[in-house]
Amino acid sequence: MPGLWLTTATSLPADDDLSMTSSQLASQFTLLLLSDLSAILSEIHDTASPLSAPLAHYLSKSKPTKSFLQISQSSGIPLPDIQFLASHLIYWRKARAIPPLHQRDTYIVSPNADMSDLVSATAKYAKLFPALPSLPKILNLLSTPRAYSTLIPSKDHKEAFMGILAWLLRDGWVTQLRTFAWVRVPPHIKATVESQGHAERSLDSSVEFPPRRTGDDKEAKSTLALPQPPSPTSSTTSTHTTIPFRASQGVPTASLAPSLIQNPRQASGIASRCLSAIAMHVLETQGAEGQKAWNNCVRYFDGKHAIESIAVQEGWKRKRVADFIAGWEAEGLLLKGRHW
Repeated sequence: MPGLWLTTATSLPADDDLSMTSSQLASQFTLLLLSDLSAILSEIHDTASPLSAPLAHYLSKSKPTKSFLQISQSSGIPLPDIQFLASHLIYWRKARAIPPLHQRDTYIVSPNADMSDLVSATAKYAKLFPALPSLPKILNLLSTPRAYSTLIPSKDHKEAFMGILAWLLRDGWVTQLRTFAWVRVPPHIKATVESQGHAERSLDSSVEFPPRRTGDDKEAKSTLALPQPPSPTSSTTSTHTTIPFRASQGVPTASLAPSLIQNPRQASGIASRCLSAIAMHVLETQGAEGQKAWNNCVRYFDGKHAIESIAVQEGWKRKRVADFIAGWEAEGLLLKGRHW
């Protein structure tokens, strides 16, 4: 439907089990006003309500580039008060909760943009941003995915261009293009896991048990019975994983195809062993810091949690996340995709 808001950035996955504190959620969201600030303030002043003064004060401090937590820290307004006032504005459809706008994020022309309204929107835009590139020019630049910062000519233009972005987002002209990832199991990791499995099966077959005493059959069955090794043609999978294996020794790495682990948080069997092998590989190639970062981040690589949210949820700098992601991708450990 033309003009319909199109994004997954304003919601968490339905089956999300990542624990986040209220502070982390407050760091992740802010408000985008759905009409001009002056019009909203006028309505508030015309309404005799105990919330009128707090709402006006909060709106004077609120910016779509600052999270609720940042606004609280800079303005002195208690965070619970901000969240309450924000929920009030959302309820009355005066604002929408969004991730804070950031110049390093990627924004594209929304597939739902109402191009039939372009002429009238261009006139409105020209009145708001008279000395800046026209609306058709901005939309043309955003038709190719790129970091929004590439549109900003200088630091002096940053505030104005972020205002343009808020306006474009509010009216459904653009949407954020987000990045998602899945854990990729390269052939050499599969070979490592397979060789470890063969060694364990060889060890199991060489174990000798002491002779059983008469009457100890039940105890022996419960304590000494070992699981049978899988047949050479069997494969181990889970409801969240697709990792075909051939359980034979000495299979050349070139004959193994890479696979994906769709949900690392619920991995079991071979998928879990692959994750352990990947963590050891990261330790060997990127050191202890890289392994610790991998163990913290792997839970986000399920195709549901945007990479852009990792910095906020882990309390890291964006550059640090970008450097780790680039390193893991270069090692063939991630498969990335992008959508809104």
